[in-house]
Amino acid sequence: MSVASMPREAPEIRLIRETLEGVLHPSTASTVFFEALQDAGGTLPTEHRDVLALVRGPLKTRLVERVGQEDTAMMLGQLEAMLATIAPERAPRKRPSRHDERTRNLVVSDEVLPVFVLSSGRELSEQLKAALGPSVMSAVPAEDQAQLESRLSQIAPAMVLIDAASFPAIEPATLVDLLAPLSPDVVKALWGADLPYGQSVMDAAQKRGVGMTPFDRAEGAEPIMDVIRSRRA
Repeated sequence: MSVASMPREAPEIRLIRETLEGVLHPSTASTVFFEALQDAGGTLPTEHRDVLALVRGPLKTRLVERVGQEDTAMMLGQLEAMLATIAPERAPRKRPSRHDERTRNLVVSDEVLPVFVLSSGRELSEQLKAALGPSVMSAVPAEDQAQLESRLSQIAPAMVLIDAASFPAIEPATLVDLLAPLSPDVVKALWGADLPYGQSVMDAAQKRGVGMTPFDRAEGAEPIMDVIRSRRA
């Protein structure tokens, strides 16, 4: 099996994030981008028309809530002009197949924070990676027990994020057993601790004596991204 690095970031995603960070506080910029991606269905756009739909729809709505109509119009006007300069040069990006995603060996740079994202899909991984950028974190997705065991054998996580809303195909007690050997310095975060799967994970962690940091999904992703940034600092 060949060794491959994580996929490169699309320039459109980088432009959106850098435009937001140029005007907003980094924490606010990440939150706005993350929420806009969630509003758009959670999947990163792969074609220019989908990028524009994201910018003109969910991103615009979230920005207006933060900075008002006038500043939003100025920011997005500049952003669309920059996006137009790269659109003709790019063909639609082909997503890796689920088989490729599962069997790829991963190489993560020592300069970024490896964050394991345990979820039934890759949407949360993609949203966090887009919102924070590749210089902050490298998202390492795992959807089931076999994939998590494989990832743990390849990479030492600095943080583990469990998505209790779209949870991985791992029994809570088994999941906690897999995480128990990790260093206490590894942040084990649970997003959606109030949900049934989250409650089961918390119960299993307490019985096993494994520290687990709960997050309420109603508070949004900003607290989680703040933790990731603090670990990266």
